[in-house]
Amino acid sequence: MAAEDQPPRAQANPEKTKKRKKPKKDKWGQPIAAAADEPAVQQVQEQEAPEEPVAAAAAEEAGHGAESYECGKVVASGMPYTTTEEEIRGLFDKFGPIRSLQLSRFPDSGNFRGLAFVTFESDEVAMKSLELDGHELGRRFMRVERCRITASSKRQKKSEHESDPEKPEGSLSAYVGNLSWNITEKDLRDFFKSSRVASIRFAIDKRTGDSRGFCHVDFEDDESLERAVGMNQSQLRGRPVKIAYAIINRN
Repeated sequence: MAAEDQPPRAQANPEKTKKRKKPKKDKWGQPIAAAADEPAVQQVQEQEAPEEPVAAAAAEEAGHGAESYECGKVVASGMPYTTTEEEIRGLFDKFGPIRSLQLSRFPDSGNFRGLAFVTFESDEVAMKSLELDGHELGRRFMRVERCRITASSKRQKKSEHESDPEKPEGSLSAYVGNLSWNITEKDLRDFFKSSRVASIRFAIDKRTGDSRGFCHVDFEDDESLERAVGMNQSQLRGRPVKIAYAIINRN
């Protein structure tokens, strides 16, 4: 048959040829309305969104807490190891009265490690002392900055000032800590001159033979012990001395 004699083909109806998708069913044969669930998911996401600023605010608040500083206290670092306590005092006391000066030392030798903590009578004076930041000392440039409060320092303060042991029955001994490494028995007897001291027992490092920075003082009577404990946090060679009742080991 010639091509022109062939009958024209009927055009397919797109509406008839388009196959409808079978609805998805779960294992029980019930249709799953996926489209209907989408707004619910979107609504849940919109409800969860406001929690992000709260978390950000909490993180920001934590960041501010980490940057808190101790009142009236600065840290001086980068100093030569040969720097003396008198030289450090000479640098800082021109800004105002110094409440305490604590030198950091190597635990094995007791030598100065170039780091010191200076506490002034007021925070205003401490801020003025920051002018020493970058000061040249012994061909080195020291750094002076405010002393930050850390979690460890808070725990240390709590253990040192808020949890003093109770007086053991019959004890006449006191714990004396935060001492300078070069403190002598004469220095302590002069320090406790208002009390009757029976004996002083220094804690010595067995490996190096150096002082460990604390001792136990035995007194002759209870009145002397009470008077000594009342001197807690008094200054001895520029350091606040920790004085508390000695703990008796019953074992």
